[in-house]
Amino acid sequence: MEVATTDVPEAYVGMKVCDLWIDGTGWDLGKIAPFISDDLKLELSAVVVDRVTGAGDRLAWNETPDGQFTVTSAYRFLSRDGIYKPDMENFFNRVWRVRAPERVRVFFWLVGNKGIMTNQERFRRHISESEICQVCKGGVESILHVLRDCLAMAGIWKRIVPRGKQQVFFAMSCMEWLFVDLNDNTATENGPWSTLFAIAVWWAWKWRCGNVFGDQTLWRDRVKFVKDYAKEIFLVGEGSVPVETGSRHDRLISWTPPMLGWIKLNSDGASRGNPGLATAGGVLRDGDGKWCGGFALNIGRCTAPLAELWGVYYGLCIAWDKQITRLEVEVDSSVVAGFLRQGIPDTHPLSFLVRLCHGFLSKDWEVRVTHVYREANHLADGLANYAFTLPLGLHTFDFVPPDLLSVLRDDECGVSRSRFIYM
Repeated sequence: MEVATTDVPEAYVGMKVCDLWIDGTGWDLGKIAPFISDDLKLELSAVVVDRVTGAGDRLAWNETPDGQFTVTSAYRFLSRDGIYKPDMENFFNRVWRVRAPERVRVFFWLVGNKGIMTNQERFRRHISESEICQVCKGGVESILHVLRDCLAMAGIWKRIVPRGKQQVFFAMSCMEWLFVDLNDNTATENGPWSTLFAIAVWWAWKWRCGNVFGDQTLWRDRVKFVKDYAKEIFLVGEGSVPVETGSRHDRLISWTPPMLGWIKLNSDGASRGNPGLATAGGVLRDGDGKWCGGFALNIGRCTAPLAELWGVYYGLCIAWDKQITRLEVEVDSSVVAGFLRQGIPDTHPLSFLVRLCHGFLSKDWEVRVTHVYREANHLADGLANYAFTLPLGLHTFDFVPPDLLSVLRDDECGVSRSRFIYM
């Protein structure tokens, strides 16, 4: 009643949750939708009422992956300010993987957190009278100005960066510039470009500090010094990041038919935002790769693992209704595959849906759950993305949707897709 957007009829006051749930269909949105917001409708659509296993309600802490309460997660929850902040995970992953000395990677971590003390920052903190660059006197001394645009450094970059790439190099914003070049492992005569770039940026800051604080060191050729230093780092391996055990190989991945007498279920889920608008999809195929049934589910709003589990659940429902006795289940989420094979704690926020899946797995049939790479799950992924174009709810297909016919044909023909795998 607290979240209703309009007055609720008196007849609804005494209703229980189960009175608004229809087995096999879901929420009776005809009774609910007129009284709640569209956002709440999306969130509610992803919730299921467990009237199958008979399990009671359980408490789960939603701020941790496993549902267990921790002081750290409670502090994080209480101190959350709700202000949008960009996701820097990919940037910092790149920083810690670049082949460079540890002090260089730490410097990039500081840059990513805007933690280096330029004149612009010192002026903002009222510990400087001016934000103008003390080296070139030509503009505000921002991070980008110090590391790239200052005349003292721009000339060096023009001798390092290939002429054909200079226009793009000098046009990018600060974080875009750092991320793109730290991701560029193009080979040069001095090692990977990312290493040469990282060393040059580090020395740009070192030279700036030397100029500001009176270092009178004379440099015969700074460009040659940077290139030689980067080459030495590359050859000696100083500061290289440990890689995964084993070597990395390019492997061709394709969908494989089930064993003789078995049916294969491929399912997948998608979430645009995690949590965000979410869908799931699945397909049943026989040993010849022929379509035996499929579905697309527009869930509402939820996390990616929940969307993956929805895909498995509805796939099992459809397979059981078709009286299939031997079923291979393939998912491209190792987390979900682990839930289905090994179980999940009752306190986990996803335990209710895992229990429903286990209810099907324990029925009188043979079911095998396997984790596969996304390249072998292409059709299920296509169905999940196709569901974004459909209304909320479950949509079943006796025939493959025309938009995905080519994907089905590729799987039937054994078309492979390349993937690097650690062996």
